[in-house]
Amino acid sequence: MNNRGQSLISFVLVVPIILLILFMVYDIGSMVSLKEELNNINYLVIDYGLDNLSDSDLDHKLNEMIVTNKDDIDNIAISVSEGRIDILLQDRVNNKLSLTNKIKLLSVKSHYVGYMENDKKVIRKDN
Repeated sequence: MNNRGQSLISFVLVVPIILLILFMVYDIGSMVSLKEELNNINYLVIDYGLDNLSDSDLDHKLNEMIVTNKDDIDNIAISVSEGRIDILLQDRVNNKLSLTNKIKLLSVKSHYVGYMENDKKVIRKDN
Protein backbone atom coordinates (compact mmCIF):
# COMPACT_ATOMS: atom_id res chain seq x y z
CA MET A 1 0.00 0.00 0.00
CA ASN A 2 1.20 3.52 -0.84
CA ASN A 3 0.59 6.24 1.82
CA ARG A 4 2.35 9.11 0.01
CA GLY A 5 -0.86 11.00 -0.71
CA GLN A 6 -2.02 10.69 2.88
CA SER A 7 1.28 12.11 4.20
CA LEU A 8 1.14 15.00 1.76
CA ILE A 9 -2.37 16.00 2.88
CA SER A 10 -1.32 15.83 6.54
CA PHE A 11 1.73 17.98 5.80
CA VAL A 12 -0.34 20.57 3.90
CA LEU A 13 -2.83 20.82 6.78
CA VAL A 14 -0.25 21.03 9.60
CA VAL A 15 2.29 23.49 8.12
CA PRO A 16 -0.04 26.57 8.10
CA ILE A 17 -1.01 25.90 11.71
CA ILE A 18 2.64 25.64 12.77
CA LEU A 19 3.51 28.84 10.89
CA LEU A 20 0.58 30.69 12.51
CA ILE A 21 1.74 29.58 15.96
CA LEU A 22 5.31 30.70 15.21
CA PHE A 23 4.15 34.14 14.04
CA MET A 24 1.97 34.51 17.14
CA VAL A 25 4.92 33.67 19.41
CA TYR A 26 7.04 36.22 17.52
CA ASP A 27 4.33 38.90 17.87
CA ILE A 28 3.86 38.28 21.57
CA GLY A 29 7.62 38.40 22.11
CA SER A 30 7.84 41.68 20.20
CA MET A 31 4.99 43.17 22.25
CA VAL A 32 6.59 42.12 25.56
CA SER A 33 9.91 43.59 24.44
CA LEU A 34 8.25 46.88 23.42
CA LYS A 35 6.35 47.03 26.72
CA GLU A 36 9.59 46.63 28.69
CA GLU A 37 11.29 49.29 26.56
CA LEU A 38 8.44 51.77 27.18
CA ASN A 39 8.39 50.95 30.92
CA ASN A 40 12.15 51.56 31.18
CA ILE A 41 11.91 54.88 29.34
CA ASN A 42 8.96 55.94 31.49
CA TYR A 43 10.74 55.08 34.75
CA LEU A 44 13.95 56.84 33.65
CA VAL A 45 12.11 60.01 32.60
CA ILE A 46 10.01 60.21 35.78
CA ASP A 47 13.11 59.64 37.92
CA TYR A 48 14.82 62.55 36.14
CA GLY A 49 11.69 64.69 36.45
CA LEU A 50 11.42 64.15 40.20
CA ASP A 51 15.03 65.29 40.60
CA ASN A 52 14.27 68.46 38.63
CA LEU A 53 10.75 69.43 39.73
CA SER A 54 11.76 73.07 40.11
CA ASP A 55 12.67 73.47 36.39
CA SER A 56 10.43 75.93 34.58
CA ASP A 57 9.93 73.94 31.37
CA LEU A 58 10.00 70.41 32.82
CA ASP A 59 7.32 68.84 30.60
CA HIS A 60 9.20 69.94 27.47
CA LYS A 61 12.47 68.47 28.82
CA LEU A 62 10.73 65.20 29.70
CA ASN A 63 9.24 65.02 26.19
CA GLU A 64 12.71 65.57 24.69
CA MET A 65 14.13 62.77 26.85
CA ILE A 66 11.43 60.37 25.68
CA VAL A 67 11.95 61.25 22.01
CA THR A 68 15.73 60.93 22.43
CA ASN A 69 15.32 57.38 23.75
CA LYS A 70 12.67 56.31 21.23
CA ASP A 71 11.70 58.71 18.46
CA ASP A 72 8.75 56.91 16.86
CA ILE A 73 6.27 56.58 19.76
CA ASP A 74 2.66 56.92 18.60
CA ASN A 75 1.31 58.76 21.65
CA ILE A 76 3.07 60.68 24.43
CA ALA A 77 1.01 62.29 27.20
CA ILE A 78 2.87 64.15 29.96
CA SER A 79 1.25 65.91 32.90
CA VAL A 80 3.30 67.81 35.48
CA SER A 81 1.31 69.44 38.27
CA GLU A 82 1.75 70.06 41.99
CA GLY A 83 4.84 67.88 42.34
CA ARG A 84 3.26 64.96 40.48
CA ILE A 85 4.44 63.62 37.12
CA ASP A 86 2.09 61.46 35.05
CA ILE A 87 3.36 59.95 31.78
CA LEU A 88 1.49 57.73 29.33
CA LEU A 89 3.36 56.20 26.39
CA GLN A 90 1.56 54.22 23.70
CA ASP A 91 3.08 52.50 20.67
CA ARG A 92 2.53 49.65 18.21
CA VAL A 93 4.91 46.87 17.28
CA ASN A 94 6.64 47.84 14.01
CA ASN A 95 8.24 44.63 12.81
CA LYS A 96 8.02 43.67 9.17
CA LEU A 97 7.21 40.04 10.03
CA SER A 98 4.54 40.95 12.57
CA LEU A 99 0.98 39.84 11.84
CA THR A 100 -0.48 42.42 14.24
CA ASN A 101 1.42 45.17 12.42
CA LYS A 102 -0.58 44.36 9.30
CA ILE A 103 -3.96 44.57 11.01
CA LYS A 104 -3.02 47.50 13.33
CA LEU A 105 -5.15 46.26 16.21
CA LEU A 106 -2.83 45.80 19.14
CA SER A 107 -0.95 48.58 20.86
CA VAL A 108 1.22 48.64 23.96
CA LYS A 109 0.77 51.16 26.79
CA SER A 110 3.03 52.23 29.62
CA HIS A 111 1.55 54.52 32.26
CA TYR A 112 3.63 55.64 35.25
CA VAL A 113 3.09 58.19 38.00
CA GLY A 114 5.79 59.74 40.15
CA TYR A 115 5.71 62.06 43.16
CA MET A 116 7.67 62.92 46.28
CA GLU A 117 6.46 61.55 49.61
CA ASN A 118 8.38 62.23 52.84
CA ASP A 119 11.42 63.31 50.80
CA LYS A 120 11.45 59.99 48.93
CA LYS A 121 10.66 59.34 45.29
CA VAL A 122 7.57 57.26 44.65
CA ILE A 123 7.37 55.88 41.09
CA ARG A 124 4.60 53.44 40.37
CA LYS A 125 2.83 51.86 37.47
CA ASP A 126 -0.67 53.20 36.93
CA ASN A 127 -3.03 50.84 35.13
